[in-house]
Amino acid sequence: MLFEPIPKRLLIHEVTYTEPPNVGDGSMGGGSKPKSTVIKNVRFTPTRKKVTKSDNTEAYTNGILFIDSVNSSPFIEINEGGKITFKNKKLNIIGCLEAYTDQETPHHLEVQLQ
Repeated sequence: MLFEPIPKRLLIHEVTYTEPPNVGDGSMGGGSKPKSTVIKNVRFTPTRKKVTKSDNTEAYTNGILFIDSVNSSPFIEINEGGKITFKNKKLNIIGCLEAYTDQETPHHLEVQLQ
């Protein structure tokens, strides 16, 4: 069974993703400024939900960001600890879930924001 991508007509937002400090530079501090990437055709849904983070602490989300593997551009790796800027508001990434269908690659990402 083939699952269709999230329709582009639903992906009405654009965000800026900023990597957490020191991701990918091999340093332990004092590295260069974190890289920022504009991601187009995403969907931000405000929602208040209690989640358990990877370090086993609890937090409340302010929203979920949906990034489609086909229609969002670019489809990049999102790291916990980074930031998403949406409508001039900076939100912290507290989790990123990969949603799979019947393919080996993710269908979309669900980024939990605080």
